[in-house]
Amino acid sequence: MTARSRPTARSRFAGLIAALCASLLVLAGCGSGDQESVRPGGDLVYARADDTTTLLPPTTTQNEDIWTLQQVYETLTLNKPDGTGVQPGLATDWEESKDKLSWTFHLRQGVKFHSGKELDADDVVFSLDYARDQEDEDNLWAGEFAPIKKVKKVDDHTVRIDLSQPWGPLPSYMALFAASIYPDDFGGHDAEYMATHADGTGPFAVDTWNKGQSLRLKKNPDYWQEGVPSLDSVTFNVVTEDNTRRLQLLGGQADINQEPAPLSMSQLARSQDVRAEAFESTKILYFNLNNTTEELSDPKLRRAMSYAIDRRSVVDVVYAGYADPATSFISPGLTGHAEEVDGSEFDMDKAKQLVKKSDHPDGADITIQIPSGVADRELLAQIAQQAWQDIGLTVHVQKLDDATLTTNRTNGDFQVQVSYATSDVSDTSQMINFLAVTDDSGIRSGYGNPKVEKWAKEAVAEEDAAKQNELYAKIQQQVADDAPIIPVAYQKALYGISRDVVDFKPYVLGTYGLRETKLKH
Repeated sequence: MTARSRPTARSRFAGLIAALCASLLVLAGCGSGDQESVRPGGDLVYARADDTTTLLPPTTTQNEDIWTLQQVYETLTLNKPDGTGVQPGLATDWEESKDKLSWTFHLRQGVKFHSGKELDADDVVFSLDYARDQEDEDNLWAGEFAPIKKVKKVDDHTVRIDLSQPWGPLPSYMALFAASIYPDDFGGHDAEYMATHADGTGPFAVDTWNKGQSLRLKKNPDYWQEGVPSLDSVTFNVVTEDNTRRLQLLGGQADINQEPAPLSMSQLARSQDVRAEAFESTKILYFNLNNTTEELSDPKLRRAMSYAIDRRSVVDVVYAGYADPATSFISPGLTGHAEEVDGSEFDMDKAKQLVKKSDHPDGADITIQIPSGVADRELLAQIAQQAWQDIGLTVHVQKLDDATLTTNRTNGDFQVQVSYATSDVSDTSQMINFLAVTDDSGIRSGYGNPKVEKWAKEAVAEEDAAKQNELYAKIQQQVADDAPIIPVAYQKALYGISRDVVDFKPYVLGTYGLRETKLKH
C-alpha cells in the first residue's frame, strides 16, 4: 500500500471502530462512601468474569486459576512484583554447581501446609516430580521442566536438582505456578481429589467453592511471614458481564472489578468512590489461529490476515490509550522482546495479494469465537470481521461462554479465537514455549516450525545475554512470517478499585498481590 492510500484505509477503519464503540458504550453512575483508617482484617469482594476451573495448578492454563492458586500455593522462588526476576519463596537461597548441571535449594524452616504438616524436602521432591511428569496427559506444563533430569533430597531441608544440560533460567522456572509445592503424596490423596481441594503453604487457604458462582479464600493464620496477609478473606464472585461488574463496583457490592471494559475506565474515574487504574503488564492480546484446519493451514493466508489488521486504530479507539500496538508476540515487558521485528504492518494491498497466492485464492469461510459479555473482544472481532471480509474472506463471529471456549481450544474445535496471554515467569523462554513451541501444553494453535524449536533450545542454553536475545529475535521474526497467531496489542492490566482498598497492586507477571492488600473499615 502506498503512503498516500494508507490514511484513507486507516480513517475508514477508525470510523468503523468509533461507530461500534458508540453502540456498545454504557454510561456509568457515581457512588459515595466513607473512608476510615486502615487496620488488619476485612473481607474483600472481587468481581471477575470467569470462575476458577481447578485447584490443581499444573492442569490449567487459565489466568483466573493461576492467579487464584498463587494465593494458596507457593513455589521455591517467587516472582518479584516488578517482574525483574525472582526472590526467596519456600527456598531461602540457592546456588548453581560449578559444572552448571545442578542447582541446590535450601528450604525455609518452620513452614506449615494448611493441613498442619510441616514442609520438608520430601514434599519438594514429590511436587517437582509431579510437575515434570510428561506421561500424565492432564499435566499441561511438564514440557517446561524438560531439562530437569532428577530431583534429589540431600537432607530434610535441602534439595538438589540435576540437569541434562546447563539451564540458567531454572530459578525463574521454580517460580512458575506449575511448580507449586504440595504435601508428599498429596497428603494421602490423589490428583482428582486435589483438583477440588487444596493444601498449600500460601497466605490464603480455600474456604468454600460454589462452582460457577464464587470461590472464597480465608486467611492462613499460620503463614510463615509475620503480618501477612492483612485480609480475613477474599471472595471471587463470577460476574460475566462487563457492565454488571462495573455497576457492582460503583454500588459497593464489589471492592475490585477485574478487567473493566477499556472504554469505561474514564467513567469509573469520575466516581469519588472508585479508582480506575492501569498497571504495567506482560499482557499480549492476540488472535489464536488453528493452523491444523484446512482453511488456516497456509501461512500466506494467515499472514494476509495479519496485514489486514490496523493495530494503531484498534489501540487508539478500542483500548482508549491503555495499550500499544503489538509488533511481536513477546511483550516489551520481557528482556527478550525484539524491537526490529516486522510483524505488524497494516497493508491491505499486500493482504489481498497474499490471499490470491494462497491455497484459497477465492477466499475461505472463517468463524471467530469470542467470550460473551466482553465488550472489547466483541469490538475487536467485528473489526477483524470487516477487515478480513475486505480481503475476500467470509467471516462469522460466534459468542460463547468461557468454559466452552476453553473446551473448544483444548479439543482444537475452533478456527480463530480472540485471546490473551501473560508471562508467568521473568524469563522470555516461557512465553516462547507457550505460544510458539510446546503446542501440546500451550494454546493449541497446532503450529510447529523446526527452526523455531531449534533456536529456542539454543537460547535456553546460551549464557551470553546478547547472543540469547539474537536467537529470540530470530524466533520472533519467524513467527511473524508464519503468523500462527496474530498479535494485536500490548495491554495494561485494567482494574476498577474501591477507594476503601489500600495497597492493591497486581504484579507485572499477573498475580493479584493480595498478600499486601488492606481494607479501610
